[in-house]
Amino acid sequence: MAFVSTSSRPSPRVFPFSAIVGQNQAKLAMTLALIDPGMGGVLLSGVKGTAKSTLVRALPGIVPPFRVRSGCRYHCNADSTRNLCEDCARGRGDPADFQPSIVTLPLGTTEDSLLGSIDMEKLLRDGTVRFEAGLLGDANNQILYVDEVNLLPDSIADDLLDACASGWNTVERESVSVSHPAGFTLVGTMNPEEGRLRPQLLDRFALSVRIETITDPGQRTEIISRSLSFSANPEAFAAAFTRHDESLKSRISTARRRLEQVKIRLVTLWTVAGAMAALELDGQRPDIVTLRAARALAALEGAPAIELDHLVRVAPMSVMHRTRGGGFSQPPGEEDVADALHRAAIAGEKKEGAQTAWAWDRCLDVAKR
Repeated sequence: MAFVSTSSRPSPRVFPFSAIVGQNQAKLAMTLALIDPGMGGVLLSGVKGTAKSTLVRALPGIVPPFRVRSGCRYHCNADSTRNLCEDCARGRGDPADFQPSIVTLPLGTTEDSLLGSIDMEKLLRDGTVRFEAGLLGDANNQILYVDEVNLLPDSIADDLLDACASGWNTVERESVSVSHPAGFTLVGTMNPEEGRLRPQLLDRFALSVRIETITDPGQRTEIISRSLSFSANPEAFAAAFTRHDESLKSRISTARRRLEQVKIRLVTLWTVAGAMAALELDGQRPDIVTLRAARALAALEGAPAIELDHLVRVAPMSVMHRTRGGGFSQPPGEEDVADALHRAAIAGEKKEGAQTAWAWDRCLDVAKR
C-alpha cells in the first residue's frame, strides 16, 4: 500500500518543490496537471542528474488535500458524485481530510500487483469474492509515478493505457468481474539515452517537458548551496520553504475551483484547431489537451478567459511530443508551434462572430439541432 501523509507539510526527507532551482517549464507542467488531473499526465525527459525524480518526489508538498470517507480504500472524493466506489456511492463512512501522496510503479511490477487480484481459492471454497486492490487502486485520486517509463514492459504499459483511458480498473477472473475507480495523475520520467517511449504511451501524457542540464554558473552555485544545506539539516531546510509550498498549494486549490468558470471564446477553438491542423498533428488529442492546459493556466492566473498568450505558453508542452503524418514526420519545434497559433488566431478573428461568441454557447446550439 502507498504511504499516505496526514501532515500538510512535506516530509523533511523530501526536497521541497519550491526549493528546486530553475526547471520552470517542468514545474508549470506539473502544476497544471494538478489543477486539472483529468487532462492527463506529465512526462519529464532528460539525462541523469537533472532533478527529474526530485521534482516528482516533491509533488505531495503542493497537492491540496480533499475529503475521503473513512474505510474507503480507493480514496474517493467525498465531495464528488462521480467516479465513486460502491461504498462511497452509498454514502458509507464519515468524511475526513486526506493528503494525497505518490504511488510508485516499479519496472518489475506484475499484472496482479498493478491491477489487483481475486482470491480464487476463497471464491471456489465458499463463493465469496475477495478482492485485493493493486497499485491502480492505491493510486486513485493520487499521483502514480513511473521512473524509467520507457523501459516499462509492454503488457504493463497496455494495462496502464486502459486505466488512463477510462479512469476505471476492471479485473476479470473466470465468471467474476470487479471494477473500481482508477483516476490518477500519471507522472513519468525517462532518460532518452536509454531508449524511446512507445508512441501509444507517449500520446497518453498530456504534457511533456525536456529537462536540460542547467549551465548558468549562478544557478549551478545555488543548486550546490541548497543541496549542501538540505544534506546538513533536512528538517530546517524544508521548514524554510514550507511557506512557499503552502502558497502554491493554495493557488492550485483556488485554480481548481475557478477551472469551470474560465470562458473559452469561439475564436480560441478556431485558433487551436487551425494551428493543430496546420502542424499536421495526428489525432485530436493535441487540440483538446492544449485547450485544457491553457484553461488550467488561466485559472491559475485568475484570468476570466483563455487568451492567445495562454495557448502559446502551454502548446510547446502539449504538442511537441506528438506524432505527425502518421509518425513519419518529425515533431514540430517551439517556433513552429507559436507561429501556427498566431497565424490561426488571425484567421480565426475573421470568422463571423468568433470574437464575441463563447464556445459553450456554441456547443449548446449544436446540441439543440
